[in-house]
Amino acid sequence: MLFLLSRRYRVAVFLSALVMFSVSQFSMAALDFSKVVGSAYSVKTGELLYRETHQSLSPMEHTVEYSEPDGQVFGHKKIDWSRSLITPDFSQINGRNGEQIVVEQVGDQFKIEYQENLKSKWVTGTEDLVPGMVVDAGFDGFIKKYWAALDSNTQMDIEYLVPTQQATFSFYVKKTVCLDGTVQGATCFALIPASWVVRLAVDPITVAYDSNTHQLLRFTGRANICDIKGKYQNVDILYHYL
Repeated sequence: MLFLLSRRYRVAVFLSALVMFSVSQFSMAALDFSKVVGSAYSVKTGELLYRETHQSLSPMEHTVEYSEPDGQVFGHKKIDWSRSLITPDFSQINGRNGEQIVVEQVGDQFKIEYQENLKSKWVTGTEDLVPGMVVDAGFDGFIKKYWAALDSNTQMDIEYLVPTQQATFSFYVKKTVCLDGTVQGATCFALIPASWVVRLAVDPITVAYDSNTHQLLRFTGRANICDIKGKYQNVDILYHYL
């Protein structure tokens, strides 16, 4: 029992550091809008925690600006879809604590650079491009590419790149019942860790899409950017297309 608790503790620590799927950083390539604003609320309290403003620089480049509820900007992200809509290059900086992430594909590998906070040293590594790999906002591209299969209740496996751990982790994606309060008629999917140990520590991530346009409407799960203490909170993000 002690081993199990210790293992669960390590998993919880890992997930707190995990820049989880960044589903909130979705693909804007080839779509007919120029800006999307996501409002992130605490699942626990309902308090507005931050906003993320997505803008397209070009069909293959996308930026995200993170701001506090009072409008003060604290973070930036840039995504490059030119190689792939499922395994994009990206960089992110969080001014709350100085955390930085850079992921770039070089040949058949990804070069990963990570700094946990301003006092931490940079850690650099590589990870091979493997079948089923998803990188950051590429999860949204994955959903859109395999929409027909997922909508037909096919469960699909992915290998998600976790920059903080310089490794990939196994998850599966499947259609699920939408959460209460989701727009009527939406189509929802759940993202679930393949490891039963990880499943003991966290709830599945749930995403809701417009059934016709396939636009992301809602994300419920662990935030992809931490607070000033370095903690990743559980959030409910609602999106507005401008």
